[in-house]
Amino acid sequence: MTHDDTRRRTPLTHVGGAITTKGDADAAALLAEALDNVTEVDHDELTHGFHTYAARMHPGIARSLVANFSSTDETILDPFVGSGTVAIEAMIAGNRPVGVDLNPIALRIASVKTELRREGGRERFVNIANEIAERSETRVRSRVDARAPIPRDETQYWSGHTLKELAGLLEEIRAIDDDQDRRAFEMVFSSIVVKVSRQRSDTSKHDASRDPSPDPTSQSSRGIRKGLPTEFFLRKALELVERWEVLSEFAPERAHRPLFYEGDARRLPRVLPPRVRADLIITSPPYGGTYDYVDHHARRYAWLKIDPRHFERNEVGARRRLKGADGLRTWDREVADLLGSMAAVRTHDRVPIIMLMGDGEVGNRRVPADEQVNRLAPRAKLRLIASASQERPDFRGGDPRREHLLLLG
Repeated sequence: MTHDDTRRRTPLTHVGGAITTKGDADAAALLAEALDNVTEVDHDELTHGFHTYAARMHPGIARSLVANFSSTDETILDPFVGSGTVAIEAMIAGNRPVGVDLNPIALRIASVKTELRREGGRERFVNIANEIAERSETRVRSRVDARAPIPRDETQYWSGHTLKELAGLLEEIRAIDDDQDRRAFEMVFSSIVVKVSRQRSDTSKHDASRDPSPDPTSQSSRGIRKGLPTEFFLRKALELVERWEVLSEFAPERAHRPLFYEGDARRLPRVLPPRVRADLIITSPPYGGTYDYVDHHARRYAWLKIDPRHFERNEVGARRRLKGADGLRTWDREVADLLGSMAAVRTHDRVPIIMLMGDGEVGNRRVPADEQVNRLAPRAKLRLIASASQERPDFRGGDPRREHLLLLG
């Protein structure tokens, strides 16, 4: 199998299996419990599954870690907040979530997913969604012209009529007066823009429209018909409202809304205000050399008027930068900087840091994450207290990798 495998890979499905532990027995048992608190099918009724996000932490792991390592009203920091998995679980547990990410799209998704909307706000959102869908359908029937606000080289990923329909939807969204509603609808739009493209998924640029399909009614074999993007948009908007309602039911009466900051996880003392310090850190850094994470949202940047160049220049663990002979040294430096940064923003020296990390693949060399962190932790005046590990498939056809929950203090 080549590295550019085009099989569909859904997140969070490759879980389970034997768990090995090391270090402090009690702490390792709690880490193992978190890994074991994951099922093949996660019945997520909260907002976790609203928007695709590659390589996100499983909600069951985050839920277990928050329950076992924190007390109510503590500040829980996730320096790679991604789509907000840890923030959501911390919020409904009555804690104070803080999230940092270098990717602006991540912060926008996480902000929408952690909204606690009252019933009136949800009803208004439904009404606006129906109005946008109705106007979009009228645009499609009347063949109203709309120009997609994206570079010419990006247009290849959508058919002509789909581009026009998406552009019309975005025009309707941008006309919304309320900032909060407009931002939320932009993320609804973001959630469908790859689904109606020719690109197979966020993590593959493969043209799915060329795939042979045994089902003549399938999306890939017949293409995206007119009106389908609008149907998807309305469906996702209504789904978001349903998920918001459940989130509101689970959240405490006086839940703490998360604080989100855009910045580099290796520079946390500069990114976070001095008053914001962590009582617990739970995070899942990129798996070294596995992805160029900036590419996962490539189809979204132009539509959302986001410039990804700062993210691209400073991305941690990027495959493109870890290929050469100096790759391992670069990855070690990035991990060491991250450890030092997290250690510096704790409320005190005993605050635990919990990292979910997979083995790296740097210059065709497997880098066991637990061994790497154990080797680098002393530079940040940290030590690896305990670990729990499970095997994960390597989709490139190599030996299975391991994924580790690592507790440092």
